[in-house]
Amino acid sequence: MCSAHECMDFTDSAITYALLIFPTLFAITVIFQGISKMAKEESDGPVAIGVGVFLLLLIAAAYFLFIR
Repeated sequence: MCSAHECMDFTDSAITYALLIFPTLFAITVIFQGISKMAKEESDGPVAIGVGVFLLLLIAAAYFLFIR
């Protein structure tokens, strides 16, 4: 059995990148959805872009503050 520190070791780059791929793809999808809505002149397009950028910032902060 491993201790909590050994089981939650995020310093290995393969685990780190695997954990960050899906949230990053989701954020990029939200941004592209916002761009698509802006192209259709829908009013909630900028909101979707803002949420996507916010998610990317959270992912970057998690990488630099907690994982690295």
